[in-house]
Amino acid sequence: MKFTLRQLEFFIALAQTQQISKAASRCNISQSSMTVAMRNLEEAVNNALFVRHAKGVTLTAAGERFLHHARKIMNDSQRAIDDLLYQPQLATGTVNIGVAKTLSAYLLPAIITEVEQHFPLMTLNFIEADPAQLIASLRQRETDLCLLLTSNIACENDLKIETFIRSPRRLWIAQGHPLLSKPVIYLADIADLPFLLLDTDEYPDVIREHWHTRGGQPNVAFTTTSFETVRSLVAKGRGVTILSDLVYRPWSLEGLRVMRRTVEDSMTYMDVGAVLSATVALSEPAAVVLDYLRVMITRHGEDA
Repeated sequence: MKFTLRQLEFFIALAQTQQISKAASRCNISQSSMTVAMRNLEEAVNNALFVRHAKGVTLTAAGERFLHHARKIMNDSQRAIDDLLYQPQLATGTVNIGVAKTLSAYLLPAIITEVEQHFPLMTLNFIEADPAQLIASLRQRETDLCLLLTSNIACENDLKIETFIRSPRRLWIAQGHPLLSKPVIYLADIADLPFLLLDTDEYPDVIREHWHTRGGQPNVAFTTTSFETVRSLVAKGRGVTILSDLVYRPWSLEGLRVMRRTVEDSMTYMDVGAVLSATVALSEPAAVVLDYLRVMITRHGEDA
């Protein structure tokens, strides 16, 4: 039996929501149709893709691997359609775009080529810096707009903040870890485990404050500014971490597996979007680029 693009759409929705009812609602089908479609998909690929439990579903190791392929297939099919409809923008001008380090590491590589191809006559300058520096450059009119973690930006009268995507943070854990046998994982389950802390874009303050509101603190064993170091150490079983789906990748550089699970009582989000000046209007080239970035980043967030 062969699977269909529609089944892959349902599968991705269920992998994201982890509940049949929510996935069915997102795809505008009945819960029974969603259940049948996923059963047929599992038969088609001859693998169990989900573990069913009272709270919903979680992906199996095979499901995690298949999710990567499913997203690639869906993205490639959309790109095939987009390519037929492609009309490059003929607008000219220079647009300076500030980018937070987290987004520069993981979002920018995914979209920069397509953005530049869409605006072949424009000069697009992407500038990486800390959020405070980028806000200062925006106020000094050195940048036209900034792509930042908007959940970390204080709302001030001279700033306009627009969030494009909200990416949930989940537990990253090594394949085969004993916690993976639990149908539901709580913050208390990981309180004594070595916690690998990523030190970028104010994340340490965010995670510590979140933990503190629940009466505890992470057992920080190692702090680094490198995403790949965190991923490798998690994959080797040296600790766990909680990071956004946007920066999740299932394999470490050594080819070891990183699993991802929801922490039932500890859901936080990394909001991504644009910060603009509320007192200075965007130039026409910058406004056109912002419109395109909004679409691209939103699509990327839906695929994470």
